[in-house]
Amino acid sequence: MRASIKSLDIEGLDDPEAWPEDLEYFAASIVMTIGPDYEDAGEFFSCTVCSPLWFAENVLKTKRQDPSHEDIQHPPKFGRHYLFATRFNEKLIVEAVRHWVKSQEGVDWQDLAVRLSRNLAWEFEDYRE
Repeated sequence: MRASIKSLDIEGLDDPEAWPEDLEYFAASIVMTIGPDYEDAGEFFSCTVCSPLWFAENVLKTKRQDPSHEDIQHPPKFGRHYLFATRFNEKLIVEAVRHWVKSQEGVDWQDLAVRLSRNLAWEFEDYRE
């Protein structure tokens, strides 16, 4: 079984006027509906797309407002639910996501959704009956 993206939105950046001024320093949420390729419906998945520079300065290191204090150095972090791009290019980002989703296979939807959730946050990721 394979999945297909039914909808994809890079939140707040769907208009080129809203794109970041510095294309090498950015972060945005990608929200998608993904489902089995033979169905119209899907479930919600998301991730954060950002530049490595943004991630380093906003996740790995927090700038202090008080200049008398040193920056806070955080311990190592996993990059789960992050997609890294050195430069904001909407077309390349969307193509990369579509290609990766299309490359995933599973024996059924549950198996496939779990595979997708390795890189994308899934609305039912921690759901228990």
